[in-house]
Amino acid sequence: MVETFGEEHSETKFARRLGLAGATNIGLGAMLGGGIYVISGIAAGMIGPAIVLAYLVAGILSVFTAVNYAELACSIPKQGGGYTFVHDVHGGSPAFATGWFLFIGNTVACGLYAIAVAHTLAVFIPDSTLMTVGIIAFILVVITAITNSVSVRGVASVLGILNILQTCVLILFIGAGVFFIDSSNLANIVAEGAGTFEFIATVSFVFISFVGFEMVTTASEEIKEPHKNIPRAIMLTILIATIVYMLATFVIVGVAGYQNVATSERPIADVFVLFSGKFGYFLGLAGMAASNYAALNATFLASSRVAYSLGRDNYFPQALQKVHPTRKVPLQALLLSLIVASAVALTGSAEFAAYLADFGYLVGLTLVNASVIGLRQKNLSVQGVFKGPFFPVFPILAIVSHLILVPFLHIEVLILGVIGTIIGIIVYYGYSRDKKHTHKVRVMTLDESKDKYPPVKMSLLKEHFNINEPIEEEIEPSLKDECKETVVEKHDDQKVKPECTETEDTKSPTEEKGPESMDEEITKSKEESAQDDTEKNSGAVQEESEDESE
Repeated sequence: MVETFGEEHSETKFARRLGLAGATNIGLGAMLGGGIYVISGIAAGMIGPAIVLAYLVAGILSVFTAVNYAELACSIPKQGGGYTFVHDVHGGSPAFATGWFLFIGNTVACGLYAIAVAHTLAVFIPDSTLMTVGIIAFILVVITAITNSVSVRGVASVLGILNILQTCVLILFIGAGVFFIDSSNLANIVAEGAGTFEFIATVSFVFISFVGFEMVTTASEEIKEPHKNIPRAIMLTILIATIVYMLATFVIVGVAGYQNVATSERPIADVFVLFSGKFGYFLGLAGMAASNYAALNATFLASSRVAYSLGRDNYFPQALQKVHPTRKVPLQALLLSLIVASAVALTGSAEFAAYLADFGYLVGLTLVNASVIGLRQKNLSVQGVFKGPFFPVFPILAIVSHLILVPFLHIEVLILGVIGTIIGIIVYYGYSRDKKHTHKVRVMTLDESKDKYPPVKMSLLKEHFNINEPIEEEIEPSLKDECKETVVEKHDDQKVKPECTETEDTKSPTEEKGPESMDEEITKSKEESAQDDTEKNSGAVQEESEDESE
């Protein structure tokens, strides 16, 4: 049995405090935010009443990726989500690229949701401008960072409360709104002048509404029974969100008409006021604020965990992997997410942030879907856990659909995406590539590993730790430099000078109790055994003989 050790294991790790409800709240908190309260109006203006079908198609496409995520999360239940999956399957540049793009997607999405909340608050500020929205959004990002720095359990609790509030608002909106639908607004399924191109572009635009399930896997090390709860939370998140999106957009275009919400920054509130007056308007604003702040918290959590994982694996500075000993949160990683998200929030543009986040997610998730094929080919799947059906249909469909959607994003976003890719290449070849990413290992007995590790295939160990090769090749030079010559006493009172003694971090489990050598341990054990034998009575000896004969 082998176990990774060293600096990454010397730090305080996460605590599993989230159950199925908490994990689902993280996913729904990220989904039911900007996806319905902000960009649904803009999306309706792009395609008309067919926006309902666009959300359905986007939901179906997200299921392909969600199934792959569930399988990867069960086989690799580690912090970091999609990045960690690619890292453990392929490593190297594919892992860095995945982490890079998912970090961009998550962090830019934080800015989007902060801007959305700022738009609701700006209603109460006379003569508010885009700069006003940006400043409010920046303050919200800072507050979110502080909340996330306290405890992940506190974040999950906040998400639970906000999800209940926004769900109640959506239920009232849908339940009451269906009685005020004007059939003439639904006469033309597709907006005038729109066609296949516009439909695909709309699906690409609203895709960000369905990536909330990815947030569940980024907190894998904080979820109880991940093999069971992660797949369930992912599927529940997508199912609930798809139904809500379709019903809500049907009411939006049915009551107001897609032309009247095409430029709306608060579509739910603007439609609510049409059939329930000011009460409905402010109720819609409350739901919008609650949903987007929940999405902001969930996405900020995911962004910081991706940064933490990149630091853990030495692609980013290792300071990002440090976890606070009592709060159990990565403070340095939170700080990095805060800086990037704040820059996006200050722009005040929700549409720009949505498109840019879409680019990061689509590219990053394409690499994650490809890693499922590698997981199966390298026989790294853990037996007895969830596996996607009809392999390799789901990975291939997910990859193809994402590659089709990317070119339909705005040209400005594609240009920024190329610039971001170039920056990522510079970071990788200028910093990350020259760093060592191999895990150090130590040998454990099977008895020692029973309580800590479930049974896994030997192929998994070989692939991850190269146990067919000499262990010395896996040990970093820095560990060897820490070794120093010391004098140890043997049981025969002879003194020897070993070439190198292990540091405290590299000691095997049998050596952690003291500085004595294995020979001394064996000798003491023999002496104690002999003494015990002399003290036994003849009846005990006879009983022992009978046991041996049996």
